Amino acid sequence: MTTQTIIPSAGAAEAVPAPAVPAARGQRRGKLEDLARLWGMRAVLIVALLASWQFCSGRVFPVFIVSSPELVWERFLDFMHGGKLLGHLFYTMRSCLLGFGIGAVVGSTLGLAFGIFEPVARTIRPFAAMLYSTPKIMLAPLIVVWFGVDTTMKVVISAFSCMWVIFYNVWNATLGIDRNLVDQFRLMGGSQRQIITGLYLPSATTWLLTSLKVAFPIALIGSVVGEFVASNKGLGFLALDSGHRFDTAGVLVAVFTITLTAMTVDSLLTALQRKVALWQGEGERK
Repeated sequence: MTTQTIIPSAGAAEAVPAPAVPAARGQRRGKLEDLARLWGMRAVLIVALLASWQFCSGRVFPVFIVSSPELVWERFLDFMHGGKLLGHLFYTMRSCLLGFGIGAVVGSTLGLAFGIFEPVARTIRPFAAMLYSTPKIMLAPLIVVWFGVDTTMKVVISAFSCMWVIFYNVWNATLGIDRNLVDQFRLMGGSQRQIITGLYLPSATTWLLTSLKVAFPIALIGSVVGEFVASNKGLGFLALDSGHRFDTAGVLVAVFTITLTAMTVDSLLTALQRKVALWQGEGERK
């Protein structure tokens, strides 16, 4: 009785897949290292800028003109005492977010309507272009006359400033839809509501999110301008009041606060845009 020894062939050995876990871990580690290197370079750049600013303050430029990181930090702590800075920030963001929300709803609705109903768009197109080209800030005195000097005025300026960016982006998105697809929807018995929800809205979503990122700083500027015109609260008022007292550090605290806030909102909108792109199959998970 003989014993047979089975020797696996080379092809069979090659057919065994190598484990993918170490490769995935290596890629993840590489991404983390690249991210850490990137933030390290950014930190070095920020430290270098702050050090140069501190050195030049009082030596190259007068302190009352450029202030200094040390004075700005002291003024920041002074404004934070008792919640003064947070109170101004809350007042500005309340009018900004209200105006931004109203502008987003009105702008996206008008953009969809103009894209869907072409005869209306052709009729109103010159007037829309005229309003879009009008410097919105110049209308602030009239808006004060119409709505008073309370929060409503800041909300109106903020909404009117940002809605046109959203309107034109959504309008361009709807105009870019292939009309053959619309005709196919109708041939298959789709109603107008189904065409809007199944074709127009998905096509306009990416454009809408992109326009929101652009429109939010504009809404923030509108709110601050409203505080410049007439207000006793808000970061715009804080910057203006500090400027009248030649307090450069106070102005910079207000500017840095509103800038960091805008950057935070922009990061949130960017994350939302990535999620929507993944949902629509337009991106890969990173």
